[in-house]
Amino acid sequence: MESVLGWSSLMTIAQETRPDDLDADTRLMLRFKAGDLEAFDILFSRHVRSLVNFAFRFVRNREMAEEIAQEVFLRVNDAAPGYRPEAKFTTWLYRIATNLCLNEIRRPRFRIEHQSLESGSGGDPDRKAIDLADSSNIAPDQLLQRRAVADALRKALDALPEKQRLAFILNKYQELSYAEVAEVMKTSEKAVKSLIHRAKEAMAEILKPLLPELL
Repeated sequence: MESVLGWSSLMTIAQETRPDDLDADTRLMLRFKAGDLEAFDILFSRHVRSLVNFAFRFVRNREMAEEIAQEVFLRVNDAAPGYRPEAKFTTWLYRIATNLCLNEIRRPRFRIEHQSLESGSGGDPDRKAIDLADSSNIAPDQLLQRRAVADALRKALDALPEKQRLAFILNKYQELSYAEVAEVMKTSEKAVKSLIHRAKEAMAEILKPLLPELL
């Protein structure tokens, strides 16, 4: 009986680590599960910035977004002993991050505690991208105009219903496919496409009155 169990365990490990079936991140996670601490460091360096940006688009607070990203990796660490590559690593990672972000913004006192921070853009990744790309190549008035557009888009995004906002962020900003977004949200691809379509329509409607002023 002991030898049968041993063979079964070896077969499971072999199936989990077959390189042809697994993406690079999943292979790193399996290395970490086996005790390779450097693999965890690589995963952290690869994904922490995008996780912070993802969280920021929900909580609009850079410090809190960084704390959420740290908590994601604490949970990755805790889950390592029982980890099985049943989904793409990034899909699993964003499922953890999504749950943490939604838990935070659903707290009864969240809006009261952070309403003064929501209007700020000091940690906004979209504002930073505009500033870095354009500050040396564009006139100051055009730079201000682009910042105004980014702020308007942020407000339109914040006004979306929760599921639309989540689907839109995962697809547009985190560059997950419809199938991956569906897996994160535990729904169908058809539902994801509908959510993103409605999100775009809602944002266009919100932005319509501002377009003459912005353009």
